[in-house]
Amino acid sequence: MKWFHIHFKEEDLSSSSDERLIKEFINLTHLLHHPDELGLYQLKFRVEDGQVMYLSTPDVYAYKIKSILAHFPATEVSNPNLKVLKLIIGKSVK
Repeated sequence: MKWFHIHFKEEDLSSSSDERLIKEFINLTHLLHHPDELGLYQLKFRVEDGQVMYLSTPDVYAYKIKSILAHFPATEVSNPNLKVLKLIIGKSVK
């Protein structure tokens, strides 16, 4: 499984970049028939300079996720602390 960190700055939020990511992610989950471990998460708290989201994906779909994330401020990361994340869309990691 792969994880991606997306940090939206205030200017990204004012241009609705976060909403575009959510729409694209919803479309992808429908296209892939809602696989396990494909999830979009948000920090349970706001950061000072914007908003942080995380995306989990099975390895087999990583290339599809990377094509979506190419348009957003995203980086691949190791497993985040799930206790500070809230699942927004998809299926939670077990």
